[in-house]
Amino acid sequence: MTNITILIIGAVLSISILYLVRKGKMHGPYATWWFMVAASAILLAIFPQTIDWVAAKVGITYPPTLLLVLSVSMILVRMLTMDMAMTRKERKIRRLTQKLAMIEEALDQQVSDQQANNKNQ
Repeated sequence: MTNITILIIGAVLSISILYLVRKGKMHGPYATWWFMVAASAILLAIFPQTIDWVAAKVGITYPPTLLLVLSVSMILVRMLTMDMAMTRKERKIRRLTQKLAMIEEALDQQVSDQQANNKNQ
């Protein structure tokens, strides 16, 4: 029963991701990450003995511990990549804001020069 529940969760997650991508609410790199999560859930639901086998090969005596460690590791990796993306975006916004300020200053200067020329004529 648990495997069926996990399989359903993976399928619903996949369908939701497809819907979000189609509506333009999620971009490719983010969707890829979530598709990997959904595929992992589906594969683990279909082949639950995989966790037991991998845990035995790694030397973990209680297989659910492996699943927990892998899940937490994936969350940490995701948080790191999100922080890196946010840093890039903040840097880009800062540069664009500075460029916009320089363009506005130049435009203001040009307008004031034209007004001065119009008064002199």
